[in-house]
Amino acid sequence: MSLAPWLDGELGYRSFGTPGAPRAVFVLRTGDVSTTDPDASVTSGFDVRVVAVGLDAPELEDPPVFGGQTPAGLTVEALRELVAREAPGVTVGLVGERSAGAIAIYLAAALGEVVDRLAIVGVPSPNDPLSRDLRTPLLDDLAAEVLVVVGGDGPADVADANWYVERMRSAEAEVVPDAEITSVNNHVTLTTVWERVLSHVAPGSERR
Repeated sequence: MSLAPWLDGELGYRSFGTPGAPRAVFVLRTGDVSTTDPDASVTSGFDVRVVAVGLDAPELEDPPVFGGQTPAGLTVEALRELVAREAPGVTVGLVGERSAGAIAIYLAAALGEVVDRLAIVGVPSPNDPLSRDLRTPLLDDLAAEVLVVVGGDGPADVADANWYVERMRSAEAEVVPDAEITSVNNHVTLTTVWERVLSHVAPGSERR
C-alpha cells in the first residue's frame, strides 16, 4: 500500500498489472476491496499498469463546486497530484465505481485531455436539482470517451445511464444482463465487468 497526502491524512493506493507499461489506468473505489485487483486473471491479459485508489465517506462529502474547498473538491486536487506523479506527461484511463463515480467525473473534467477514456460503473445520476445543475456543465465539457455501465438491482439503472449519456459529448451505455451478475446483492460490480471496462479505458493494450 502506498500513500498520497490528503488534508491532514493520506489517500491509500496500490499499483498492479505491468510495471512500466505505456498505459496507466486509475481506478477509484470505496470499501475493503478498493485497492485490490478487480480480477487478476483479466488484468494479466492487458499490457497496462493499474493504480487503484481507496476512498471513504469523508473524502466524498459535498460535491466540488467552482472554487470550492469541500472535502470532495480537495480530494479531486489530491488525485490530480497523484496522477501527475504516477503518470507524468501521458494520457490515462480513469474508472469510478458506485459512490466514487462522481469524484471520477470531476477528476476527468479537472484533468481535461489528460484523461482520454472514462468508465463509470453503477453510478446513480444526481437526485436533486442543485447537484444536477452543478454536474451538467462538467459533463458537457468532458474530453474523454465515456462508458457508462449499469445493471442488476444496484443504485443505478438504465434511466441513470441515459441521463449521463445524453449530457456527454462521446458516451455509450451498457446494461449488464442479470445472468452475468454474480454478486450476493445482485449489484453490478467492477469485478463483473472488468474486462469490458479495461478494454475501454486501455484500448489496444490487450496482449496478443
